[in-house]
Amino acid sequence: MPHFLTLAALRKNVGTAVALSTTLVLAPLLAFSETTVKGIIDRWLSQCVVVFDSQAGADGGVLVRIHTFGEMPKTLPITLVAKAGQIERITLLNHIEQGTAKGEPNLLVHPQANQRCPGALCEEQPIAAERLTIRVTPMSPNYFYQLRVLTSEVLNHEDLSIYVRPLKGDNMACRVERATVANFVARRPREIQLLIFSLGVVVVTVLITLLRSKPEGVPDEKLSARRYRRVSDQLRK
Repeated sequence: MPHFLTLAALRKNVGTAVALSTTLVLAPLLAFSETTVKGIIDRWLSQCVVVFDSQAGADGGVLVRIHTFGEMPKTLPITLVAKAGQIERITLLNHIEQGTAKGEPNLLVHPQANQRCPGALCEEQPIAAERLTIRVTPMSPNYFYQLRVLTSEVLNHEDLSIYVRPLKGDNMACRVERATVANFVARRPREIQLLIFSLGVVVVTVLITLLRSKPEGVPDEKLSARRYRRVSDQLRK
C-alpha cells in the first residue's frame, strides 16, 4: 500500500484518538470531583485562617486589622514588636462607636473592646515595652478585629511585626498569614464570601458539564474501535 495512504489514514483518525483518550483520562477525574466536592467544600469552610493587615493610623499610630475565617480557637495570643522605640499602648477598638470599620455590616462588638495593653488586655505586662503580647478571648469566626497601636516613635506600619506564638495549653491549628491575594476571600465580609463561593460552584458545574459533553464529530466507541482495527490491518499489510 502506498505510503501516502497510510499517512492519510493516520491523520484522519488522530483527532478521534485524541478525543477518546482525553475522555478516558478525564472520566475518573470527573467522577472523583463529583463525589468529593462536598468534602472539599466542608474542609474549606472549616479551615482556620487568621489574616493580619496593617496601615498607618490617623493619630500617628498603626491600625492593625485581624480577619478570621473558619473554626477559631478559644483564644489567640497576638505578639506585636516595634522595630524602634516602645509600644506604649494597644487598644482593641469598638468599631461601631469609633467608626473605624466603614462598610462592615457586623454589629457584634467584642467583650474586650476598649480594653488596653498595658492594662486589662495584658495584665501580666504592666509597662510599655518593644514587645507586647495580648490575648484576645473569645475568638469568633468571620469576625473583624482592629487594634490601635501607639508607639514612642512614629513608625511606618511595615516597622511593626505581628505574629502568633502559642503558649502552653493553647490548641492552635490555625494558619496565620499576612494579607495577600491568596487570602482575599478570607478578608471579605460574609455575604461576599458566599457570593464568591456560589460563583465558584457555578463555574465548576459548567466546566464539568462541558467536559462530559460529547464533542461534535466524535464517533461512538464501538465504531472507533472498528476503525482502529482497519488502520492496524492496513499498517501490517
